[in-house]
Amino acid sequence: MISVRVPATSANLGPAFDAVGLALSLGTRISLDISPEPVVEVHGEGARMIPQGPEHPAYRAARFVAEMADEAELHFHLVQHNDIPPSRGLGGSAAALVGGAVAANDLLGRALAAPDLLNLVCELDGHPDNAAPALLGGLVIGTLTPEGIKSVRLEPEGLRAAVAVPDFTVSTTAARRALPEKVPHRDAVFNVGRSGLLLGALATGEYHLLRVAMQDRLHQPYRAHLIPGLEEVIEAALEAGAYGASLSGSGPTIIAFVPEEVAVRVASAMRAAFGKRGVEARAWALEVDLAGARVEPPGEVGSPVLEPVP
Repeated sequence: MISVRVPATSANLGPAFDAVGLALSLGTRISLDISPEPVVEVHGEGARMIPQGPEHPAYRAARFVAEMADEAELHFHLVQHNDIPPSRGLGGSAAALVGGAVAANDLLGRALAAPDLLNLVCELDGHPDNAAPALLGGLVIGTLTPEGIKSVRLEPEGLRAAVAVPDFTVSTTAARRALPEKVPHRDAVFNVGRSGLLLGALATGEYHLLRVAMQDRLHQPYRAHLIPGLEEVIEAALEAGAYGASLSGSGPTIIAFVPEEVAVRVASAMRAAFGKRGVEARAWALEVDLAGARVEPPGEVGSPVLEPVP
């Protein structure tokens, strides 16, 4: 059985809508073997919310890889041990999808080259902002083109992330429906300028610019009604010493970029701000995951579950 560890991801970072994703040190583990019939087991965080049949995203990805390797008749036994809160804007589905694809590719003798595997997982997920960093690790800026994904990978140094995860979900469908068909030109210009500043700050280490660079007018204002406490939690993160903060994905998780020495303090402040709005939340102080999806040696125990900060 092949076992693959895949990181959680945060996308839609402030103004960089559907273009930028960051891998985080919270993850899921997908184990895969050939089986006479489809078998899917899910354990851990949110197991009841994750499909436990062939519609599981990791299983679907494994089947796509098998078909591309001319092994369309194969079935799999898939086991997921999950630490990523599902439907919270932390890329859980993309992580599972990537894990299934990587595990199947390794199981079948690495039939797909790395660029083909990257294109496959991004196409299956629909966009690269979660799937690409889940596969590659680090911070990935990417876009899908007719010729495949075009991307740049960065490794931000000395940066940590604090995330606050409330105890309710926001469906991707509802989050997308909240967005308008058209936006004012001035708001588009606002986001374009800050997207450039965001990437420049992350590439150069000038993290003090993130307070401005993570401001957004294209999706957070339209989704705020879905997330009680959004503005208060972001403000609490900034007051506690965060460089900048924004929604993670379509929410409801909120992510803050922080110096290492204040990561726990910021995470606790974000959780407390949710509490003031009557919302229970968990919070983590996380590292940027630079490894991405990796095959674990046989018998190796997966990464320990990270405990939320108090």
